Amino acid sequence: MSRLRIKRIAGAVCAVIILTAGAAPFLWAGTDRVIPGVRINGTPAGGMSREELETLMHEKNEELKMDVLAVKSADGVIDEAWKFSYFSVHYKDDEIDKALKAGRDGNIAKIWYDRWHALVIGDAVHWMASYDDGALGNKVKALASEYGKPPVNAEPSFHGDGFVTFSGGRPYLKFDEKALLADAGRILSNGTSGEADVSVLDEKKPDLTEKEAKEVNVVLGRYTTEFGIDGSRDKNIEIAAKSIKGVYVKPGESFSYNQATGARSKENGYQEAPVIINGKLEPGIGGGVCQVSTTLFNAALLSGLEITQRANHYSPIHYAPIGRDATVAEGIIDFAFHNDLKHGVYLYSDYTPGSVTIYILGNREDKPSYVDISTDKNDVIPNKTKTKIDPSQKENKKTDEGHDGRHVVVTQNVKWAGGRTYHDTFYSDYDPVDTVITYKSESDRKADEDKAKSEGNDKTE
Repeated sequence: MSRLRIKRIAGAVCAVIILTAGAAPFLWAGTDRVIPGVRINGTPAGGMSREELETLMHEKNEELKMDVLAVKSADGVIDEAWKFSYFSVHYKDDEIDKALKAGRDGNIAKIWYDRWHALVIGDAVHWMASYDDGALGNKVKALASEYGKPPVNAEPSFHGDGFVTFSGGRPYLKFDEKALLADAGRILSNGTSGEADVSVLDEKKPDLTEKEAKEVNVVLGRYTTEFGIDGSRDKNIEIAAKSIKGVYVKPGESFSYNQATGARSKENGYQEAPVIINGKLEPGIGGGVCQVSTTLFNAALLSGLEITQRANHYSPIHYAPIGRDATVAEGIIDFAFHNDLKHGVYLYSDYTPGSVTIYILGNREDKPSYVDISTDKNDVIPNKTKTKIDPSQKENKKTDEGHDGRHVVVTQNVKWAGGRTYHDTFYSDYDPVDTVITYKSESDRKADEDKAKSEGNDKTE
């Protein structure tokens, strides 16, 4: 065979090979099947028919139900996991056409290139998922509503061993809802679990942070006072107790009762109830708030806190030992203490009809090992009897009974395990209230005196 003939045969063979290779992408892909080399969302799909693609889509839709949309803020306050199934995330049938059209769009040169590229390197077809945008909008609105309320402190749980743990709590957050909708929608459409960022625009944290809550783990002091059932006074006690509930006082800071409870007004819910004025009960807005301040005073004494402002009532009260009451008057008399402990203290109140309990919670390192509250003096200050004439009164004689006063000294002695001690003294002067006898006339007064003398002589005889 001549050399020329051999060259012609070789050239023909090469031409066949080239033509065959060039036509291969067309020969290997039928019109009703996915071209070779295509992967759909990471799954090899080359050569699949429409029926096989439907089966694949069903499997992918089942997998979507298990995917999760993580919704988080940078500081970790918001950390939610929303299942794709809640938003009905799924692939629609028209995505199948997208896979079948791969390598079939454009002119012959482009089709040839796309098919060879898929065959040699691979081609990725990404199915886009559909979802219920109404459900996503409702979820974002609910999240905005939940965090759009005033901040709430974590609630304590009391355990039998005297220790306390905290759970819950929520800050106020305002975030970009439109940005979250867009970011979450992108992840859902992508069909893969992902994290949507919550862009916080404004934030107000609770008084008690998560870190501080971990340091509050024991009851430092607790005190309960009781009262008779009286609708208006009960309501005032309940409002005042709730107003100090959840207040956190950091180390080195001070607490003001008047500041915490706010104005004793009808606008704040306070009602008219008896208050002590000059030793007598008279109606006034906010009657009963002093019972809460007195209860708090005693809890603070047992906690070893430094009392900076405290005043006794005009007369002794029945719901606390004499010398251990704390009266308040808006804008005039306050009850206050300073937190000189190493850690913060958390005030917690428990109101029930007929009683109120105040807890002062803190760190076990600050819990006193010994507390003694003693009454060192309880001297009587005698009252007097006075008479006066009032012709306008109906009775010939009317008596307003008074009572003796008291001079009381109470001492607070506290010790801690580390050797630290604290001592304070509280002075209470309860003014005597004179007994006042009012006569209608001078002759009535004289007749009463003569009668008393006569009865006195009779007794002497």
